[in-house]
Amino acid sequence: MTSRLLVAIPGIAIILLAVALGGPVFALFALAVAIGALFEFYALTAAFMPLRAAGYATAVATVLLALWVTPSERAIILALALGLLFAALAALRLSNREEITLRVGMTLFGAMYIAFPVGVLVLMRGLPDGAGVIVNLLVGVWMFDTFSYFGGKLWGSRPIAPRTSPNKTWEGFITGLVGGTLGVFVAGLYMDWINGWQSLVVGVVICLTAFIGDLFESMIKRDAGVKDSGRILMGHGGVLDRFDSLLFASLGTYLVTVWLIF
Repeated sequence: MTSRLLVAIPGIAIILLAVALGGPVFALFALAVAIGALFEFYALTAAFMPLRAAGYATAVATVLLALWVTPSERAIILALALGLLFAALAALRLSNREEITLRVGMTLFGAMYIAFPVGVLVLMRGLPDGAGVIVNLLVGVWMFDTFSYFGGKLWGSRPIAPRTSPNKTWEGFITGLVGGTLGVFVAGLYMDWINGWQSLVVGVVICLTAFIGDLFESMIKRDAGVKDSGRILMGHGGVLDRFDSLLFASLGTYLVTVWLIF
C-alpha cells in the first residue's frame, strides 16, 4: 500500500497538471505513456519478435499528428497509414525474414492497441472543453476501478471471467459501474457544456469500455504467463497495467462525447 501511494499521489498530480496545461505538454505526457506501454507490450510479446522501432515511430507520429493536424479524422488516417508504412519498411530491410508476417502483425497490433488510443486522447484534449472531457474520463475510470475493487472484496462471489481474470466478479463489476457512472454524473454538475442525462450515458460508456480494456490486458498477460506488464510503477505494476482501462475508455469517451455533444 505504501508503494502504491508513493506512486499514485504524484502520478495523479502529474496527470492533472498535464491535462490542465494541454497542448504540447499534454501531448508529451501522452507520448511518454505510449512509449512506456509499448515497451512493455513488446516485452510481453518478445517471442513473436515485433519490429519495435516501427511501433515506437508509429506512436510518435500518431501523437504529433493528433496534436497538429486538423480535421482530427485526417490525423488518425495519416497515423494509421504511416504505421503501416513504418512496419513495411522495417520488414523489408531485414535480411532474415523468417515469420515476417507474424512479426509485422504483432508490431501493428501493438501500435493499434496502444498508440491509436493515446492519439485519440490528444484529439480529445483538443475538443472544445477538452480538459473537462478528459476529467470525465479520468473520474469514470478511477471511480470504476476503485468501486469494482472494494465491491469485489466485500460482496464478490460470482466470477465474471474466470478464464481471464478469476478475481473479477459480477458484484464488483456492478458496484464499479454504478460508482463510476455516478462519479461522472457528479463531475458533470460542475460543467456547463454537458447535462445530466448526457453525463450518465458518458459514464456508462466509460465504465463498460474501461472494464473491457482491463480484461483485454489480463488476457494478454495470462497468455504471456506474467502477473504484471512491468515493475516501473512498483506496487502498481507497469505502465500498461495502469493505463489498460484508459486505452479502451479513451475511444469510448471520445466517440460518445462527440456523438452526444460536439
